[in-house]
Amino acid sequence: MGSSVPASQGVSAQRRKTVAGKIADSVANCDPSILSLVVVDQRDGHEVLAIARSKNLPPEKHATPDLVIKFGIAATVVWGAAETASQLLGRREFVIGAFSDQSVLLVGLQEFQMLLAIRLTRSSNAEHIYSKIATLLGTS
Repeated sequence: MGSSVPASQGVSAQRRKTVAGKIADSVANCDPSILSLVVVDQRDGHEVLAIARSKNLPPEKHATPDLVIKFGIAATVVWGAAETASQLLGRREFVIGAFSDQSVLLVGLQEFQMLLAIRLTRSSNAEHIYSKIATLLGTS
C-alpha cells in the first residue's frame, strides 16, 4: 500500500481524506485486537481524516463525534510531547498508553503527515501490531 498512496504534499483535502480512509480500513482489519482507530491530519493540525471500527467493538463502546475530536487532539499532543524524548533516546517508532481495559497505540505516518490513534484490547501486543502496520503500509 505504501507505494500506491501519494505523499501529502500538493494533495487536495478530499484526496487526503480518501487516502486516510483506505489506510484506516486496511489497518483496522490487519489484527483482531484493533478495536477502532482514527487518522489525524498532522499537516493541518489535528483534524480527524478517517475513522474505522472493528466488528469486535460493540456500538455502545463507539465514541461520540465530539469525543473522537478530543481523542485526535490528545493523540496529537502526546505524539508531539514524545518528540522531546526522541531527541534523547532516538527515533520514535510508536507510543503506547495503557488504560484499565484498553490500550492506545499512536503511530506516525511521516510520509503522509498523518497520525494513527488506535484503540486496542488490553491484552494485545502493541509492538507486534506496530510491525504488522509498518509492513502493511510499507513503512518498515
